[in-house]
Amino acid sequence: MSNEKILSELEKGREVGVEELGFKGSRVLKLLCTFTLLAFGAVSVYLLFCQIAPLTSNQSSQKATLRGAENLPANSGLPRLMNQVGNDPRGKIAAHLTADPIKGKTNKLAWQKETGIAFSHGIEFANNSLLISRPGFYFIYTQVVFYSSQCEGNTVFLSHDMHKLSLAYPEETILLRATKSVCHNGQHDDPWYKTSYQGAIFEFEAGDRIYSRVTDKVLKYLDTKEGKTFFGIFAL
Repeated sequence: MSNEKILSELEKGREVGVEELGFKGSRVLKLLCTFTLLAFGAVSVYLLFCQIAPLTSNQSSQKATLRGAENLPANSGLPRLMNQVGNDPRGKIAAHLTADPIKGKTNKLAWQKETGIAFSHGIEFANNSLLISRPGFYFIYTQVVFYSSQCEGNTVFLSHDMHKLSLAYPEETILLRATKSVCHNGQHDDPWYKTSYQGAIFEFEAGDRIYSRVTDKVLKYLDTKEGKTFFGIFAL
């Protein structure tokens, strides 16, 4: 083969190689561009999902909260402890009695439950006492207010007791006792008030009866108006 022909073939070969090389490079470049675009798109979709998902979750949570709030009772704003006591069957055992303003100054401290603030639920009120029907721990409380328009001379001793009568014992047991005194300086025309409050936790058995009393000597000093004198209990 002559030199000219060889040169001609070489020149043709070079041209073919260059064209083939350019074609292959173009394909690689297109593939790289396509892959880059796909990767960019995938990252964008992922980031967009990460931003939308929390918002959707928060909206769903808020909607669920609102739906739950719609179903809450009107008194749901009460302290949690009150809600727990209200949901506990034992917490419904309670009573609050007020002094009878008519009978209170006759022959004894008489209690009543037929007023706007007095009630008895889950526990029996009879014979001027509270009857325990379910054994357990209870908080009992009582308040008595004494009053007089003046001191009549000698010192007056005021007494206020809480008693229990049990089926196991024939006699009453004193649970709480408070004593006070007034009119130390003799006779004068100034009115006086004394408040006696007592409260404590006790364990009771079924059949126990609880009383709140004052001595006969101080009945005339009782202030039985406006719920000042009361007696109550609730289960723990």
